Amino acid sequence: MSVSDPGNIPVTSMPNSGDSRLSEERETSRGGGHVLIRPVRPEDIVLYANFLADVSAEDLRLRFFARIADLSAEELYRLGHLNYQHEMAFVALDETTGQMLGLVRLKDELDEETSEFAILVRSRLKGHGVGWLLMQRVIDYAKEKGLRRVYGDVLVENTAMLQMCTELGFREQDMGSDTTRVILDLENTGGQ
Repeated sequence: MSVSDPGNIPVTSMPNSGDSRLSEERETSRGGGHVLIRPVRPEDIVLYANFLADVSAEDLRLRFFARIADLSAEELYRLGHLNYQHEMAFVALDETTGQMLGLVRLKDELDEETSEFAILVRSRLKGHGVGWLLMQRVIDYAKEKGLRRVYGDVLVENTAMLQMCTELGFREQDMGSDTTRVILDLENTGGQ
């Protein structure tokens, strides 16, 4: 898959690799897989086609709140070329095969104290702990960055995601008939 620069997407250089928030972490998932979690890199874009081929149409709908067949070239480019001043993404890779297992993104709001997360994991790995590992990593990153809260919008039918967020300490806020906002107040979670 070839994706070229689609234009006016603001991009900043990746922060210094000596920054502890950007270190690689090796974890073991509940399913026993050896997982490497690290910040996403521009060269990871070649992994997306294989990754998305293993995400069901239903899981894409739950993530993007609409039926989509594929991500656009612009969306793929954005995932690999972040404005690191205001956003971060972490990827989970199978240490043996190098396959992308999941991805979590964090994007700051204008107040620079709040950030929205979005996560997607290979459908066959749901319930194996990959999403949990990615969420823990993005929460730790948000704390180290000094953010006050992290939130995400979740369809009410996405019970697995809502359950995971409850277990991670998020509170729920009703956003209407089909959406729940999950909010984690980082000042109350310790570890800053």
